[in-house]
Amino acid sequence: MDNFSSSTDVKLKNFQIFKHGSDRSIDIRKIVVEFEYIESIVNPFVVGLVTVADSAGLIGSLPIKGGEKAVIEISTNSSDVGIKYEMVVWKVANRYAQQKKQTYTLGLISAEALENEVKRVNVMMEGNPEGIIKKLVKDKAYIGSEKNFFSEPSLLETKLIPTKTRPFDIIAELAAKSVSPKAKFETSSNTSNNNKSEQQIKGSGGFFFWETKRGYNFFAVDSLCADEKSPLKSDRLNTEAWGQEKGKEYQERLGNIGDGADDRFTIKKSVFESEVDMLSSLRLGKYSSLIAFFNHSTGQYEEYVYKIKDSYDNMAHLGGQNSLSLIPVKDVELSDYPSRMMSIYLDHETWSNDWEPASPETKDGSDKPTKFADWQKYYMAQSIARYKLLANQKLAIVIPGNAEICAGDRINVKLVSKLPDEDAKDEPWDTESSGQYLIHEVTHKYDPTSGSNGEFYSTLRLMRDSYGQKDKVSKHNQ
Repeated sequence: MDNFSSSTDVKLKNFQIFKHGSDRSIDIRKIVVEFEYIESIVNPFVVGLVTVADSAGLIGSLPIKGGEKAVIEISTNSSDVGIKYEMVVWKVANRYAQQKKQTYTLGLISAEALENEVKRVNVMMEGNPEGIIKKLVKDKAYIGSEKNFFSEPSLLETKLIPTKTRPFDIIAELAAKSVSPKAKFETSSNTSNNNKSEQQIKGSGGFFFWETKRGYNFFAVDSLCADEKSPLKSDRLNTEAWGQEKGKEYQERLGNIGDGADDRFTIKKSVFESEVDMLSSLRLGKYSSLIAFFNHSTGQYEEYVYKIKDSYDNMAHLGGQNSLSLIPVKDVELSDYPSRMMSIYLDHETWSNDWEPASPETKDGSDKPTKFADWQKYYMAQSIARYKLLANQKLAIVIPGNAEICAGDRINVKLVSKLPDEDAKDEPWDTESSGQYLIHEVTHKYDPTSGSNGEFYSTLRLMRDSYGQKDKVSKHNQ
């Protein structure tokens, strides 16, 4: 057990690069200047960046040609068992040579990322997206990963014929088409718009597929945002199975407040990357969209309006659950007018040979609807709006390194009020921006050359869909 005196202390215990097709390896930890490990909920693989100051001619002596296995072992103050990463080299970049010393960057990546580039899927896939994705990840004919796979099923079944498509590309398409198994849908002829031919559609959609050091993950947006008491919370998202750290709160320093507290949970820096972008939100259909559906098998044409404010209460939120703070006052007016128009072809008959109509909709009166229907009416506008809504507030924070934190985790953040001292005397904390956030991306930065024990910081890029906190009324809702 290493004796660390600071919350940021780190020790690079091992950094092995293995030669192709051999057990021979070289330990490069003495020439590693910096190592960054990166995860993101929109990436199906993890990434590493290694800055090397090489006076031993590593590139030529090993030699490095790409694809070499890298094994990194690190000891930190945040982990009792140590951290181990296994990746492969995919790039050598930024090489600068002076006399006999070279400085360059080694790009590391999951071995599965390279496997994805050489595998193609050209057979029919059918069933629940969860089952299809697990097959693509675990089956030796495709990615063939031995890593853990955590997931929940989608509400809808699907069938597709890939045309020599890469496995991760199929998974990305399925994630956008998937719907939480606990989502509620409703179609109605009632609409608040002036055009009475338009109908109303409600619901939520969208999944994420990503890799962390725990393994692969496939979960609905609403599941990731839901708290423990929410009916939208997946039973498979729990501490024991998924390993997520819970109950930790990271605080900015406020004068002497926090002195004597655990320094590991102190926010060193905070930056709001994005909060309000009305033009982008309107053009993407974040608040309201009109979708024209044409079924070319029946000749039926329908128009539906999707308004996120009508489905907001049936979603899980990281900020105020009962707050429409995602829609400022001006946008409430604008949301009554669809700002994005989409035209979509529907065909429920593609995977049905029965005499009965294949449509699952009650109004079409089928006794035997197909389970592989064309479900675009249930996820297209819903997924677009849900993904955009989740990025309503973006915050980046730097904290003392915690290697146990992964992309997709939720954390509590407590930020100092930015109001003048006189205005902040009654409430020293920023109640609108403090609260729960979803970790969109995490970068663990290990610097073994700083100080006597090296330094380790984590940069968390956070996002959430609403302001305020669950136990307080948001000012954005007043």
